[in-house]
Amino acid sequence: MSFEYILIAIILLAVIAYGTSYLMKKKHYAIIDALEKQKLELMELPVIDDLHSAKDLQLTGQTEETFKKLKAEWQKVETTTFPDLENCLFDAEQATDRLQLVHAKKAETKAAELIEGAKITIADIQEALKELLKSEEKNLLEVKRIQETYQEIRKKLLTQSFSFGPALEKLEKKLTFLEVDFSKIEELTALGDHIEAKKVLSQVDLDTKELNHLIKQVPGILKELTTEFAGQIEELKEGYEQLIAQKFVFLDDTILDDIEAIEKECQVSERLIADCELEEAKMKNREIEENINHLYDIMELEIEAKEFIVARQPVLDDYIEFVLEKNRKLLIEIDRVAQSYALNNDELAKTQTMQEELLEIQNNFDTFTDGLNNHQAVFSAVQESYTEHAKALEQIEGKQKEINDHLIELREEEMEVKAKIDDFEFNLRGVKRYIEKQHLPGLPTGYLDFFFATTERIEELSKELNKLRIDMKDIKKLCDLCDDDVELLIEKTEDIVDSAMLTEYMMQYANRYRHTHPEISSAITESFALFNQEFEYQEALETISTALEEVEPGAFKKVEESYLEDKQKKR
Repeated sequence: MSFEYILIAIILLAVIAYGTSYLMKKKHYAIIDALEKQKLELMELPVIDDLHSAKDLQLTGQTEETFKKLKAEWQKVETTTFPDLENCLFDAEQATDRLQLVHAKKAETKAAELIEGAKITIADIQEALKELLKSEEKNLLEVKRIQETYQEIRKKLLTQSFSFGPALEKLEKKLTFLEVDFSKIEELTALGDHIEAKKVLSQVDLDTKELNHLIKQVPGILKELTTEFAGQIEELKEGYEQLIAQKFVFLDDTILDDIEAIEKECQVSERLIADCELEEAKMKNREIEENINHLYDIMELEIEAKEFIVARQPVLDDYIEFVLEKNRKLLIEIDRVAQSYALNNDELAKTQTMQEELLEIQNNFDTFTDGLNNHQAVFSAVQESYTEHAKALEQIEGKQKEINDHLIELREEEMEVKAKIDDFEFNLRGVKRYIEKQHLPGLPTGYLDFFFATTERIEELSKELNKLRIDMKDIKKLCDLCDDDVELLIEKTEDIVDSAMLTEYMMQYANRYRHTHPEISSAITESFALFNQEFEYQEALETISTALEEVEPGAFKKVEESYLEDKQKKR
């Protein structure tokens, strides 16, 4: 039984092996057939026909060399690539028949590579032949297009020759060179060397475009040079002569030399145009334009400066006199005020310095006036000086006002201090009456010392203010101290009265506990002694309120509120 199974297994394996080999061979045959089909398609391409068509053109020169190269490449494909491809396909088929599938795969791969390479080579050959066959026609179209531009250029040079000036000769030479090149193209075309003709044609195209660009650019650049610049140079010469005739003076006058230099630069630009060096000519024209504008600016500056001087000279003259007079009056005022007040801000020195500055400004103004009258001054320099003088005068006026305001403030400050002294004395009398009204048994020594010290400081302030020459800086400091003292004295007075009155309220309230709480009785006795014998009202208040708080917490707050309420009603 086991033998039968083995036999069946062998038969099955044989069937499977046969089936597998059959499928694999079928797959490779399909690949080989596909490659064979591609080979036939390549061989059927009309390359031979294209080669015959190109040969019929009777080619010469570079074109003939290109044709021979293409023909050689095709022959290589025919004699080498196709036979090698045929061998690879045959090897693949033989290997497949013998089930040498690995070898068959290599042959198929090699065949595919040969086909791909042949496709590229044949496509390149066909494209090159196509260009070769059309080269004559394309060249003729290009020549026609370029010759149209050439004829336009020729017409402009003939009909508008005057607008090209010195560049005409160079432009005509370039046109002649183009004519020679056109003849060369015709000759190469007639010989059948279309590739060489194309090279010459490409260069002719570039040269024609360049010449056309020159034709368009030269008239504008030349017009700017010969018309605009020439007219401006003449205008500068005439303008300069007129200004000199009107007695204008120029600082480091090199205007005529500068005009001559510009004329030489114009000659350089003209030579550049004649050589058709247009970019350099443009740059030179820009340089000329800047130099011309610079000379215009110089002249316009002096013309505007003269107008400024004519308008501002009398105004500035009056302004100088006005500020000088103010300074003279300020010096007199400083001398007067200095007899009554100490001047601590160098008012006199500052005003004397301003006087020196004003005299220097006056001297400079007179010097420039003489220069103008003698036609020796440069208007722009005078304008600059006038502007600086006006600015300096404004600054001096500001300083004068600052000093004058300070002098006025000294008198105002003196009156303010006098008014404050009256207020201080009034407040002292008010404090004294307020204390006396309370009928206190006495006052603390510290309070009395401060009261008398405040009184003495106010008396000192009054004495300082009554001196023949007073120093308001020191007086203001002393006044501020008095102000602080009076304010503090009023505060201390209020504290003493509040402490005394509140102590009396506390003792009256504490009497209800005097017979039931010995500590309250003792505190009342101690507080009474501090109140009537030592006049320490704050300490007396603390003694009675502390004892009362221990017996009745919150009592101090309640009594204080009652006192403050009564105090408010009495006001």
